[in-house]
Amino acid sequence: MAFRWIGKSNDGNTVTLNKLVECPVKYPEYATDTWLSTNQDIVRKGMVLDVETTGLNQTDDVVIEIGMRQFDFNKNTGEILRLGKSYSAFQDPGRPLSPEIIALTGITDADLEGQKIDWAHVDQLISETCLVIAHNAKFDRPFIDRKSKTSTERIWGCSFKQVDWNSKGFTSPKLELLNIYHGFFTDSHRALNDVDALLYLLSHSAHDTDKTYLFELTGNARRMMTHVIASSAPFESKEHLKTRGYSWDNTNRFWSKIIFKDDVKNEITWLEDTVYCGPFNGIQRDIALMDNFK
Repeated sequence: MAFRWIGKSNDGNTVTLNKLVECPVKYPEYATDTWLSTNQDIVRKGMVLDVETTGLNQTDDVVIEIGMRQFDFNKNTGEILRLGKSYSAFQDPGRPLSPEIIALTGITDADLEGQKIDWAHVDQLISETCLVIAHNAKFDRPFIDRKSKTSTERIWGCSFKQVDWNSKGFTSPKLELLNIYHGFFTDSHRALNDVDALLYLLSHSAHDTDKTYLFELTGNARRMMTHVIASSAPFESKEHLKTRGYSWDNTNRFWSKIIFKDDVKNEITWLEDTVYCGPFNGIQRDIALMDNFK
């Protein structure tokens, strides 16, 4: 299915990209202060969050920058109704950054010297929301959970996993590419820049449904997930499993993936037909909503 590339000329030969300035979300006309105050039963407060870190190791690396922005949304339509509080801060990691991180983020050791994130304030902002969204929540959440108690008590959504970008014609779910396909770009890989870019992206409507991407994400964030473990899978089935989206756990020596609970029946049928050639010999573990992406 072809996607709608915003900014492409009518002849298809050129594309115009606009630099994102803050978060230019367009609110629906009905979202007046009066409407918001009298329709609190369908208004929900969410948050988009992003971190920059010293590296990819969630045990040894640490956060060096956090960006977060609250927003109100219509739970029935997925429309963003109002932007709320934001927070952005640096954290001195106590050690020099690698050249790779400096090149990726544009953050320098001088930027971080003596800086500190106010984690109590982060906790307060998270506590005011019902949903925390990150573009790769499996990466961001563990870093936040280590520092924030309220984070562990919230449902997290992942715009990387819980929006089906592939079915909409996008060949990659990377945020930078999705931004470009939707007609805008940001300067650097920085936390609040990425937060505003993601929130603006989620405010767009899918060309095939006219529902916002946020509507799909919030719906999927409320669906139960199940960890399917293909233990004792025959060695010769590994390519089938890889193609199906399973990951190899080198510590526990099994293939597994996390899917929606209501898709488990079909998944088990596939495993029995393609992998085990007989009864399913693995494990299913349901995941509580608040434990997603931990």
